[in-house]
Amino acid sequence: MIANVTIRNETGCKAIILYLLNKERERLEMTVAPQITAHSGCEGTERDSLESIKIAIDLGVDAVEVDVRKSPDGTLRISHDRKASSAMYEQVPRLEEVFAMLRSTRLSVNCDLKEREHLYDVLALALKYGFGPDRLILTGSVSPEQLAYDGDIRFRASVHMNIEELFKYLYLQAEGRSIADFPRLMVEPWAFTRQYMSDLGSHLTQVIAFVNAMDIDIINLPYRGLTEECCRTLDEAGVAVSVWTMDDEASLDAILGYSVSNLRNITTRQVRMVQDRMSAIFEKNRTAL
Repeated sequence: MIANVTIRNETGCKAIILYLLNKERERLEMTVAPQITAHSGCEGTERDSLESIKIAIDLGVDAVEVDVRKSPDGTLRISHDRKASSAMYEQVPRLEEVFAMLRSTRLSVNCDLKEREHLYDVLALALKYGFGPDRLILTGSVSPEQLAYDGDIRFRASVHMNIEELFKYLYLQAEGRSIADFPRLMVEPWAFTRQYMSDLGSHLTQVIAFVNAMDIDIINLPYRGLTEECCRTLDEAGVAVSVWTMDDEASLDAILGYSVSNLRNITTRQVRMVQDRMSAIFEKNRTAL
């Protein structure tokens, strides 16, 4: 629960109202089909391309995912990998082009931050194009410490906290771990997450406690290792789930068949496959009612 918020100006007030309305909508729609986010490079398009965005718009998804970095000249670019030079960054689109393309649509933008230090630059650019917590999703290198330091972030965007950002702290708590691992945990938490995701169930009590302490609404995690029991435990604790990158049809069918109501988002490159399977499953369930 958020105990105190300082409203600095009219823009801040509007952001808080949007946040509260969005939270109420989410509460009421818990049993509705999860939203679909088109992963960068969806449907065989080039990764980090505007073509990928155009295809996502045409397919009518709920959101598009883009990886975000800042080039040496200070421009936010959509790029999964770090580039060796400014010239190489100039070969990929600017994040501003994505916001401009989507402003007149209903689609949300999922900015997967690859560099946590540019969080406020992304928030400022989103605000310029009118994207608030109802249409701006943050994943990637958004850390619990950033949310703890600045609670206003959650009023400016919907944060889907990546599981590795939680696991990096749980890893250090485990017996036999060394504080010498700390620098790498802060920079490359995913390397340690692979170990924890192989046995997610045994860590759920700690994950739920962490989520509740930080007032995190949605955790973002890879679908591998996410069993129905894990999903149900999270559901019973009131923790919503976003999964990535769901490109396997059999695994999709399995997760959609879980008896839970907390699956809120599916990120995929295979958008048509996910749309078709979800339509078939939910039409079957509707007909059975």
